[in-house]
Amino acid sequence: MDTDQPSTMGPLQQRASEVETAVMRSAAFFQEIPALETLILRLMVLLGREISAVLEEILKPRGLNETDYRTLMMLISQPDGVAHPSDLCADVAQSPANMTRVADGLYERGLITRVASEEDRRRTILRITPAGEALVRALLPETTERIRRIFADMPQPVRQGLLEQLRAVVVRIDQCTQGTQRTQGSPAAAHAQS
Repeated sequence: MDTDQPSTMGPLQQRASEVETAVMRSAAFFQEIPALETLILRLMVLLGREISAVLEEILKPRGLNETDYRTLMMLISQPDGVAHPSDLCADVAQSPANMTRVADGLYERGLITRVASEEDRRRTILRITPAGEALVRALLPETTERIRRIFADMPQPVRQGLLEQLRAVVVRIDQCTQGTQRTQGSPAAAHAQS
């Protein structure tokens, strides 16, 4: 990223420029820091946070956050709109404990129902309600439009290449972290799967 860009940079471009400056300063001080790779990872984190913030702008007026919305999206796409909370953890990048909190909030708002499984009374079944489905359908046009605008100037082959590169990074992170204490239900593991 060129740090000598005109002052017409947007706020995200400004933050990205500041991140680059900080990484390069650290890399100049600590020669062992891989500057390019560190910058790529830092920008990925920055982008993840910013994309979440962009979606939150749409969702917050409706009393939802991104996790609530993803949970409702996953439920609506399940057969019969039904799933167990543990089945949703990886899909919405949440730990089992946090998934319980998310389900509690959606239940209290009447967006999902919660009943004990007839096969295993220890398991809970979540089902999206008509109100939950209506809310998702009402939000979908604006959320999808925002996503499309983010990628509007990027040709399809470039988008596909970016996706392939991101998948390669996911594989490398898995390979580099094998044998660590990360578990399938942990926030770090769930976030990596989202």
